[in-house]
Amino acid sequence: MWFYLSCAIVCIISANGYKSSTPFIKNLVRGGDHFEGPHWADKENALYWTDISEQKIYRLDAETGNVTIREIVYGPVSLVVTVKDYPKLILVSSRAELYLLSWDSEQGDSALRLLTAVDLGKPDNRINDGKVDSRGRLWFGTMGKEDESGVEKEQGTLYMLTKENYINPAEKVMPVSISNGIAWTSDDLFMFYIDSVLRNIQVFDYDVDTGSIRNRRTLFDFQVNNVTGVPDGMTIDTDGNLWVACFDGGKVIKIDSRAGKLLEQHKMPASKVTSVVWGGHNFATLFVTTSKRSLNSMQLAQEPEAGSLFSIENTGSRGYPSNQFIFSNADLY
Repeated sequence: MWFYLSCAIVCIISANGYKSSTPFIKNLVRGGDHFEGPHWADKENALYWTDISEQKIYRLDAETGNVTIREIVYGPVSLVVTVKDYPKLILVSSRAELYLLSWDSEQGDSALRLLTAVDLGKPDNRINDGKVDSRGRLWFGTMGKEDESGVEKEQGTLYMLTKENYINPAEKVMPVSISNGIAWTSDDLFMFYIDSVLRNIQVFDYDVDTGSIRNRRTLFDFQVNNVTGVPDGMTIDTDGNLWVACFDGGKVIKIDSRAGKLLEQHKMPASKVTSVVWGGHNFATLFVTTSKRSLNSMQLAQEPEAGSLFSIENTGSRGYPSNQFIFSNADLY
């Protein structure tokens, strides 16, 4: 693993076709296999993310460019978020469990503190994507068994975890096949959700006080809008537009969350785009994770930067700080 920088102009595709643009892409870190789950820690000026298949958690110090890594031998790691009021304390997933982990600990797996386990009775299931809402509750989902033919469908669940229900997280949507991106509007009236197998983005009416969701409907359908790939990770900008990673689509797309209209497509130098998050100065940098898992030798030759962490600058958009998980006395748990 090494720190690496390269720059290129990002090509934006609009409804009128290709057009030149000022945004540009940087390759920040390369050498991963299946990068996922980026989370911006504003107070640390750092980005956390995972490598699912390599079972690693990464941290990029934005000021120095220094990258540090923690390996979780116990099982695949897909989700990482910071815990509010506890610097460098993170909540991570491994297999179908969630753990607290102090980043500064050098004890490896032995430093993991089990918080909860889900999908009991389904040993092949694992946690996939997750996001914290404005009240500090973690929304996270699971997925079924993976093999060369794909993922066993409708074996997962979308959960909501709070400091009160951490022993038995609330089941919010089931069944799901590959639980992925989540985002909320700034007024907390709507929640957006991706089950990748469905190839669409769904929207719910959201009650921030209770954490309840209702009136599920489709906002944007990939097939109807002729968008290649499947939706993966997702974030939202201050204008209310959704930014969605397109796995096997080689791009990040921007969608009007009110009209369900495709606004832009940002081409990436990797086909397997996995997730996105806003961070950096003024939250104007879009960090993008990618994968090279399952690419053959010919595809790898065509995509030498696959499996990298990228940033997109100068999009003209910016996002919000990543919400942090709230768990009282987390340092004593």
